[in-house]
Parts: sequence; C-alpha cells; structure tokens
Amino acid sequence: MATEDELRIQIETLEKNKSELIERIKQLNRRIRYKKYEQKALLPFLEQTKDVRVIPFRKQKRALEFRISTAAYTPRMEKELLKELKKVDEQLDKVKEVERARRKQVYVEKDILEGETEIGTIEVQLKTIREELKKLYEDLKGVRIAARKQAAADARADDDLVALGDLALIEKE
Repeated sequence: MATEDELRIQIETLEKNKSELIERIKQLNRRIRYKKYEQKALLPFLEQTKDVRVIPFRKQKRALEFRISTAAYTPRMEKELLKELKKVDEQLDKVKEVERARRKQVYVEKDILEGETEIGTIEVQLKTIREELKKLYEDLKGVRIAARKQAAADARADDDLVALGDLALIEKE
C-alpha cells in the first residue's frame, strides 16, 4: 500500500491534469459558441443567394482560357474571345462573395464538428481521471484511518507506560 505522501502526489498530478482538460473544454465551448454565431450570421445571406450558380461561370472561364491559349486565332477573333472572357470575369466577381460565404460555411461546420469530437474525447479522459481520483481518495482515506488507529493504539500503549516526569512526581510524594 502506498504512503499518504505518495497518494497526495498522485492526486495532485491527476487534479492538475483534470483542471487542464476542463480548461481546454471551456476554450472549445467558447470557440464552438463563436462558430455557431458565425454560422447564424451567414445563414440569411446564404438563403438569399442559394439560387446563384458559380460553377457554370468557372467552367466557362476555363474553357475560354483553354481556347485562347491552345488555338491560333486572328487578332479580331482573339479580341472577341478576350471580351467574352472579361464579361465572364465580371460575372464571377459578382458571385465571388457568394462563393466565399459558401466556403466559409463549410469551414465553420467543420470547425464545430472538430470541436465537438475533441470535447467528446476529453470527456472520456476526464471520466477515467475521475475514476482514478475516486480510487486514490478512497486509498488515502484508508491510509488515514489506519494511521489514526495506529496512533490510538500507540496512545493506549503510552498510557500504560509511566513518563519520567510522572515518576519524579510520584517519588516526591
């Protein structure tokens, strides 16, 4: 059986680990709360722009750039293709904010999910630490009870013995 000091050291280290994990959970909860507010703020804009299509403009731009770079055209045809490319770029600029908001929504959801899964793993670790602490506290209680019983037994044994000071008092009388 471990001594009281050893048990206290183990308890202190586990309590320190427990408090660090709890602090991490608090940080994650603040982060998740912030991300949920961010998600809530993005929602109205995304609802308004849910019909906006970005992919067709991107495909059209890629196709035009490919045509311009791979084929030989007359200067007039190339100029027309560049005008068309410029129009597509302008349309893309108009929907860029929508695309950015959609991408941000994906990242926010990912961050929320990661935070929640990390909290789940930390809670499992906390559960095992709490179980270990419970066992250590019970062991510490047992050690203290045993020490009290030993002290009481020593005190009874000492009562049977006569101290030198008591002997001197007895002899004076």
